[in-house]
Amino acid sequence: FDKMIYVVDNAQASHFDNLFNILGKLGMPWASSCQHVRFGKILGMSTRKGNIVFLDTLMDEAKSRMLETAERSKTTRVYGVEGEIAARALGFSALTVNDFKHRRVKDYKFSWEQALNPSGETGVRLQYLHARLNSLLENCGTELDLNCSTECLLEQPASDLVVHIGLWDEAVKASYTD
Repeated sequence: FDKMIYVVDNAQASHFDNLFNILGKLGMPWASSCQHVRFGKILGMSTRKGNIVFLDTLMDEAKSRMLETAERSKTTRVYGVEGEIAARALGFSALTVNDFKHRRVKDYKFSWEQALNPSGETGVRLQYLHARLNSLLENCGTELDLNCSTECLLEQPASDLVVHIGLWDEAVKASYTD
């Protein structure tokens, strides 16, 4: 094998450090190819304590909560099958963004109120903004030029913003490797 990767929570860090060190001292040629990828725990969810929550259960609950929110909302425009699809997408986005906004190696406490919040840095807000921007685009009467030039952005803050947006790929990669 080229690399053996153990994806195990932070609590096992010293175990894997010791294991890899012992393997190296035993002269195992592949010892340097072993790696421990650490991650934090979602507090309140523990397989050992029987508090396990499976992803499909989380997804179903997120969808259900988003459907309830849509039913209470005066601005909901999708119902039936389309509403179910939208609720599932909103729930998935909420859970994904909620998980990604925490550092991979840090423990955090899960909160439905935080994850499904329609404001702040959440997946629900991201989806709402995406829908709003698409609505504006459809109703503005002009087409988006995908080959646009940034030459007219003469102010430094505008140029800085373009550079910052251009670093997105590197930031995503760094979030995975750090």
